[in-house]
Amino acid sequence: MGRRSAVARLDPRIRAAVDAALREGRATIDELVALIQAHGASVSRSAVGRYRQRFEASLARYREAQEVAGQWVAAFRADPDGDVGRLLAEMLKTLAFASMAERESADPRDIHFLARAIRDLASSDQVKARLEAELRAAAQRRAEAAVAAIEAEAETRRLSPEVLAHIRQQIYGIVDPPRAEAAA
Repeated sequence: MGRRSAVARLDPRIRAAVDAALREGRATIDELVALIQAHGASVSRSAVGRYRQRFEASLARYREAQEVAGQWVAAFRADPDGDVGRLLAEMLKTLAFASMAERESADPRDIHFLARAIRDLASSDQVKARLEAELRAAAQRRAEAAVAAIEAEAETRRLSPEVLAHIRQQIYGIVDPPRAEAAA
């Protein structure tokens, strides 16, 4: 890996001012050089030009990612519990790691923010999985209670084995095996 750029090695406050000017899109290379010199530092015009190129490329990738994320969010809103929701969380984790890896220096606040976001995503995944399991268990309990009630009612009313088999098939999805006497 090569050396960090001269602009990236500047004092963080100067670099923040340069980055702000680049984000606003209001500064030419010469104006950026003058901005750096006004803060008491000196960097070549070509170094500023290379930094600006990388910054703009990174900004373009960021804008593209935001556009794609907007489309995914729309799909997520349509079906938050589906595959899109799980995929969106994984994509966000990957995007966050990739963006941190591309940076020449990571601000500890950014790392902290990223760690919290990933922790929150993981936590929401765990909560969602627990709620889904609880809902499935509750539905299973209700189905078992309904089956027990129907079988008890069938016994008290002395339903025929055919009717009882039909009920089991409708509720359980179970088909009774053929009886030996029916096969003979």
